Amino acid sequence: MIYNDDIANKALKNGDEKAFTYIYNKYFPQLCFYAEKIIRSMETAKDIVQDLFTKLWENREKTDITTSLKAYLYGSVYNTCLTHLTHIKIVRNHIEYDLTLENCDNRQQTTDSNNPLSILILKEIENKIEKGIESLPARCKDVFLLWERGLSYEEIAEELCVSIGTLHTQIKRAKTKLRKSLKNI
Repeated sequence: MIYNDDIANKALKNGDEKAFTYIYNKYFPQLCFYAEKIIRSMETAKDIVQDLFTKLWENREKTDITTSLKAYLYGSVYNTCLTHLTHIKIVRNHIEYDLTLENCDNRQQTTDSNNPLSILILKEIENKIEKGIESLPARCKDVFLLWERGLSYEEIAEELCVSIGTLHTQIKRAKTKLRKSLKNI
């Protein structure tokens, strides 16, 4: 059968694996480059797009695409990237807050947002957090980011197909590694 987007979309709803393969092969590379432009990490972009295709296949029967297939896929990637960036910002703010409290206690400094020294310290903290998160092993980073996003251990275990004990270990490792990378600030 020769596919185009409309035919593939309809065939996908009926569980046609060849239609899914057509969609995947046509859009995966484009969507990865699009996501990478938004989040500036090709590895994370590939993960986001892979998750999109996994959900597309798993939810094929109940997914109702009212726009063009291309618009639906690009819109889904865009929204997921924004969610990812928001999550990263929340994680950074959380860690920065903890570090700010430690700095206030240890160095008797305040974090006035107009104070040039505070601004410099916060920028340095942000850079260290970014590098710390990116340096985590892939599985450890995935677990940590899902945990910081507020998912329960059960939800994370189900999504990543790991045991809850493994999650505890991965989160502990991530926190320890991030603390070490931020210790000399």
